[in-house]
Amino acid sequence: MSGALAERVFAHKLENVGFTDISIHERRPFGLTDAARYPLFTPDLIELMDDVLPAAQKHEVAIAITLTAKLPQ
Repeated sequence: MSGALAERVFAHKLENVGFTDISIHERRPFGLTDAARYPLFTPDLIELMDDVLPAAQKHEVAIAITLTAKLPQ
């Protein structure tokens, strides 16, 4: 799955549809160059973000998480 939600909101939504034992295994920065690989981020948007974001923020525009969860039978 992928999405752009706050971690706690994402976990809550998983719980709402029945997942249990949600466990975050990894958090890693998601930078501007990572975003450019996804069609959601058009070249125009990447250019705008590159112009607007301070250099120190370009390497971490979001956090990517890896998690596991169980769906009871």
